[in-house]
Amino acid sequence: MENNKIKVSVVVAGQRFTILTDKSEKYVRDIASEIDARINSLVVSSNMTRERAAVLTAMDYADDSVLDRENIAAVKEQIKDYVQEIERLQDNNAKLVSDYNLLKAEYERLIEERQTAQNFEENAKKALDDSQAQIASLQEQLKKANEQIDSLKNQQTADDDIPLPEEAPEEQEKPITAEDDLFFDPEEEEVIKPEKKKKNRHEHHHVNPYQQKAKDKEQKGYTQQRQYSFFELDE
Repeated sequence: MENNKIKVSVVVAGQRFTILTDKSEKYVRDIASEIDARINSLVVSSNMTRERAAVLTAMDYADDSVLDRENIAAVKEQIKDYVQEIERLQDNNAKLVSDYNLLKAEYERLIEERQTAQNFEENAKKALDDSQAQIASLQEQLKKANEQIDSLKNQQTADDDIPLPEEAPEEQEKPITAEDDLFFDPEEEEVIKPEKKKKNRHEHHHVNPYQQKAKDKEQKGYTQQRQYSFFELDE
């Protein structure tokens, strides 16, 4: 430490002093000049000796020093209060940051739920539109089916309204005469077969009188007996 100190020569109250200090030479000379000015001011204004003026000046500086220390202590206490207030504010700020993070997370969750709700609403609306389109298609198909049913009903009603053909009058069986017996040959007689017609639920079964007549004769074993001849051969 002593190696870093310097010697500064100053004049205070008419006396020269050599000061050994680690401060700068300018700093030492400024202090000495200020003290010398105060002593000279007291000597001139109060007509006192330089020694008395030097003592009063030293007391003034001592008083200033005590006041400065008290001010410094007060400032330190104030700084201490400031530090405590800063710590309290920091704790409050940490709590606010935590609350902010919670609110931010809640906000993001609400935004996500809102987006999910919007997506669900869009999907539900789309599904509803598809269902309505399917219902409309099914209604159209049902309408066409009802129209076809009504058409078939009308067609069936029209078929029922068609008048049935009148039945042919039954022919009375012609009595067999002696002349018929002369020329009747069961083997040569042509049997008239009625044409097959499609069955109609409104049509009744009719018997051909000629076919029935030939069948009756065949069942009875009726044969032609030629007793007379109306023709002769020219030999």
